[in-house]
Amino acid sequence: MYRLIIVLFAIIANISLAFSNPKEDLHKIINLNSDWEFTSEIFDKYYPAKVPGSVHTDLFYNHLIPDPFTGINENSLQWIDTLVWVYKTEFKKPKNLNPDDQVEIVFKGLDTYADVFINDSLLFSANNMFKPWSFKIDASSLKNRNILKVKFYPTSIEENKQLQKADYKLPEGSRIYTRKAAYHYGWDWGPKYITAGIWQDVELHIWNTTKIGNVRYYVEEIDSLKAVVNFSVDIESVKDFFFGKIQAECSESAIMYSIEKLPIIKGQSTFSFKLTIEKTRLWWTHNLGEPFLYDFKIKLFKDQTILHQEKLKVGLRKVELVRESDGYGESFYFKLNNVPVFMKGANYIPQSSFPGDVSNNKYHQLIDDVVEANMNMLRVWGGGIYEKDIFYELCDSAGILVWQDFMFANSMYPDDSIFLQNIKQEAKYQVKRLSKHPSIALWCGNNEIDEAWHNWGWANGYSFQDSTEIWENYLNIFHEILPGVVSEISPVTSYISTSPLFGRGNPRSSFEGDNHYWYVWHDAYDFDWYNKVTGRFMSEFGFQSFPGKETINYFYPADDKKLDSDVIQAHQKHHRGGFLINDYMERYYPVPKGFDDFVYISQLLQAEGIRTGILAQRRAKPFCMGSLYWQLNDCWPAVSWSGIDYTGDWKALQYFVREDFKNMIIDPYLHNDTLDIYIVSDSMQNVSADLCVSVMDFYGQVKSKSIYPVTVGANKSTKIYSESLSVILNKSREDNHLVFCELMHGKKILDSRTVFFKKPKDLQLNKINIVYKIKEIDEGYEFVLKSAVLIKNLCLELPLKGEWSENYFDFLQKTEKRVCLKQMKEYRLWLQHFVSAL
Repeated sequence: MYRLIIVLFAIIANISLAFSNPKEDLHKIINLNSDWEFTSEIFDKYYPAKVPGSVHTDLFYNHLIPDPFTGINENSLQWIDTLVWVYKTEFKKPKNLNPDDQVEIVFKGLDTYADVFINDSLLFSANNMFKPWSFKIDASSLKNRNILKVKFYPTSIEENKQLQKADYKLPEGSRIYTRKAAYHYGWDWGPKYITAGIWQDVELHIWNTTKIGNVRYYVEEIDSLKAVVNFSVDIESVKDFFFGKIQAECSESAIMYSIEKLPIIKGQSTFSFKLTIEKTRLWWTHNLGEPFLYDFKIKLFKDQTILHQEKLKVGLRKVELVRESDGYGESFYFKLNNVPVFMKGANYIPQSSFPGDVSNNKYHQLIDDVVEANMNMLRVWGGGIYEKDIFYELCDSAGILVWQDFMFANSMYPDDSIFLQNIKQEAKYQVKRLSKHPSIALWCGNNEIDEAWHNWGWANGYSFQDSTEIWENYLNIFHEILPGVVSEISPVTSYISTSPLFGRGNPRSSFEGDNHYWYVWHDAYDFDWYNKVTGRFMSEFGFQSFPGKETINYFYPADDKKLDSDVIQAHQKHHRGGFLINDYMERYYPVPKGFDDFVYISQLLQAEGIRTGILAQRRAKPFCMGSLYWQLNDCWPAVSWSGIDYTGDWKALQYFVREDFKNMIIDPYLHNDTLDIYIVSDSMQNVSADLCVSVMDFYGQVKSKSIYPVTVGANKSTKIYSESLSVILNKSREDNHLVFCELMHGKKILDSRTVFFKKPKDLQLNKINIVYKIKEIDEGYEFVLKSAVLIKNLCLELPLKGEWSENYFDFLQKTEKRVCLKQMKEYRLWLQHFVSAL
């Protein structure tokens, strides 16, 4: 049994049990997503529209434009954002409206400059994609059938107005004046589609005198015995009355407590109260424990009538960013429930250039992939969007922490008072909305702006007076306004002003703050530089590759594909991307001539490069305590840094990451003719194990084998083994021998690694001959493979969608390998015919 103790910070007459048999909640929500139409001045009629959605997707679904994501269509579709677009729908007047009922139209997301009308009367004008827009309607003014209309204007109109008024041009052009997703203006992994439309739900809210606006909480104190939780409830009322009551119910307790005779005032008010929950079940990331969530209901009563109630899931945890001086500089790591946690994950971008078109199923699949890849943190990057509720709800339930950027990226911003007020309202809304999620670990002011100003030459070209003014406005936004909002609304949540805290060229970047390490890729440094330079927390590092075949066939369906085609160039947004992939490939791999082979090798190149970085960062624990590579996913089908491509297929990188982010890994480091082997553990318990180190040739002949009993220390990196190559090889050749390592706990294999002494292009690999059997299992098929020789990075492919248990793996000679293919039901019959043919 869990005991709940409530203390209210307001005038409270008394505390008692709730009334039984309350009447129905008077707050109603009517969804208005249906039956929308859209048009523009170039059309003579309306066409069906999908809400949530966007102009681009509506045009495509009505066959008015080609697919924006295929071929070179992006170039021919830039006219779309130059027009005014009109959306409308019709809704019936709700039945049984009372004279004192409040009727409110709510748009959860409008993109971006828009006028909203009802029955041709202007309700309001919108100018921010990142906050909801609402308006109260006089119930008596509603007709039996009502026309709701939204008129969207090109962003360029307002941006040009602001640009003309400015005393100087700020970096990154006119987009800075619009509170809209920055990536819509084009990025080095995404297209330029400056969207417009209703990108989140539209609702009609009906309530009587009083409603709950927002419920949030933060954990003040916590341990395994109890947690003290501070709740805040925003209430809106159209009149004063003194007979209100707030009741808190928890699904883990049979007892309900309520606070009665609550003074409700006209307008907006906030009531705060504390709950002490005993015998706490803590919320953990999934790799350390259970992400347990309590189910709460907060109810607002008047007499025996429930005026409004809100449900929320509460995760009891303490997350803090620790920045303390040490012998190197200053730490940068997260503690979860007082445990230092190495953060493993990636940078997340919106799943589509048209975020309103992303289905809930795609959110579920992506977060499932994140858990499957052993990640425990995602960074929501500041050039995208504050994600929809479902994203954070899934992270809560899956045990994934979120590094949340405010939506400011790679640009300076104006100091106009109206603009600053707009972003303050945006920040307050988003922090209130998200503070109730246990997954939120950090708020970050922006992406790379401090670095750009100080290291990219942005400050050059301005007068002293102008540059001082621009920087002072930066400090106002990111050192005053945003941290002030976080401190006011969610005082226990950490905030940093920018990522990275110290940019490239600043020596402090290797010893303090988080690090965006782009010397590999942008500056063409070898992968070994990941071993030479490791920061305290690696929040960005990455390498490009081609997507999978299904994705390529989607945007480039030609039979005879060419690397230098216009289509490939259109889907490669980095100006040196193709050159860099080829340049690195020449260093590490044989460069194939065929298109498909080049795609395959590009994925291996990416995977091996990022693996080098991840292993170096984990090996450096606790000096380094985070590894978030760039990037998890794509917003369109492209050659990019993603580990999961646009259609959801895993690249080689994602399979490598799954192995490299396990809680316990063997971490080999070959340097200066010496092989060091570390065991890295994120587990909170010590483990006794045996490290088996075998030297063998590519035919499976074992030359030597040693077993080392080890105690794997909890939550640490430990060097277990160090030996020179001359001793290991004992005169054997480096190009046809390997070291195979296994970490065994009894008969259980905790991890295994293969170490090669040469780059892949210099290995003397043999002609392969695989023997295999296929058998049906409950979820798909199992492939049993055998080979007489080593197969490096074996890739399994079928011309249909499925989930491989492993792929792109080194298949050791004279061993049996079992690989499972989890198959969708609709493909089972096809695969049965395929297996029969084999």
